[in-house]
Amino acid sequence: MTSGRSKTRLLAPLSLVAAVLLFFVTLPWTDTFIGGLLHAFAEAGMIGGLADWFAVVALFRHPFGIPIPHTAILPRHRARITTGIIDMVQNRWLTKETILERLASWNVAAALMTGLADPDTREGLLRMLRGALTDLLRDVDDGRFARRAAELLRDNIRTDDLLRWIRAAGERGMRDRWHFVVFSQAVTQASGWLNTPEVRRVIVGHLRDIAERYADNPVRRIGKWMAESVNAVNYDDLAEAIVRTLGEELERMRTDETHPARKDFEQWLARAVADVESNTELHAHMDGWRNELLESGRLHDVLRGPVSRVRAWLLEDLAREESVVMQQLGDALFRALDRFAADAEAQQRLDAWIKERAAAFVDRNHGEIGRIVQRNLERLDDEQMVRQIEDKVGGDLQYIRVNGAIVGGMVGAVIYLAKYFFM
Repeated sequence: MTSGRSKTRLLAPLSLVAAVLLFFVTLPWTDTFIGGLLHAFAEAGMIGGLADWFAVVALFRHPFGIPIPHTAILPRHRARITTGIIDMVQNRWLTKETILERLASWNVAAALMTGLADPDTREGLLRMLRGALTDLLRDVDDGRFARRAAELLRDNIRTDDLLRWIRAAGERGMRDRWHFVVFSQAVTQASGWLNTPEVRRVIVGHLRDIAERYADNPVRRIGKWMAESVNAVNYDDLAEAIVRTLGEELERMRTDETHPARKDFEQWLARAVADVESNTELHAHMDGWRNELLESGRLHDVLRGPVSRVRAWLLEDLAREESVVMQQLGDALFRALDRFAADAEAQQRLDAWIKERAAAFVDRNHGEIGRIVQRNLERLDDEQMVRQIEDKVGGDLQYIRVNGAIVGGMVGAVIYLAKYFFM
């Protein structure tokens, strides 16, 4: 492109030089027909080329730097030209009606959905979302966040809210049978506790106390003494038997889903969960705990540790290629997009909403088109403006000069022929 433009710029001066050379070369033969014709052609071509050169140069600057009247037209009338350009762009080419008509012909929602259906676009959207979340989490101040969360909890969380959440959590847990997991864990812990030496000592102590209370008259005391003397009553063996029996029963409670204790536990827990909000004693305890925690100012310190750990975990997860957070967010986002893509009515509403907002924006800011054009033109000084115009149309202007030399030469030749044959 640059090479072609350079050749075009050389063509005009070369054509003028050629006309000048031909003019002087043919001077000795002007009295011959061919010599006179060529001389007339060169003379008129030289005059036409010079005239068109002057006209082209006069558009942009003063020829030879001489301030000849009606030259340097573009710089001298720059303000009027700028006003004309602004009017042409803003009020003729890009009118409000033209923009709104073009906007109305677009299906914005469909174009948006087509773009978002592309796997590369979706991947890029997830990368952008991951980067935004990472930057956001890095900028979080744990202490400030904890203080703000504590303020929100203190201002908005009531005891009734806490009890309602407890009831909802309990009902959800019972629907998912989490209470049997708790029951089995409690039974397992109880079985382990039964097998400790401390429990056996406690049981032996209780058996001895029972035997002492039983021997409340001389006959029973004698019987107790005789049974203990012949080892007919061994408190350690009795404690072992009791522990073994209780352990076997606890094991059946843990493994047998039809065990009555499991049903009793479930019924008791269901009643307790249902009565959570109406339990005045629990309400009083929760109210006291809430006031102690929320009003004491300790909640900020309580929340700061969890906030810091959650933020660290989120940043660590987002840094992994297989991020759990991004998988969940991506799945949720793209499911929503797929549902939207299948909902023609929703797309029409979005399309109408976008066009309404865009039309309002165009109506408010249409004058900005002219201001943009004006600012861009004002950034250029006269020389820069002239150079840019010459870069765009310089080639055509050079051809004007070439054509001036050629047409002038042809007119000169025609005049010579007319004079030669008719005068």
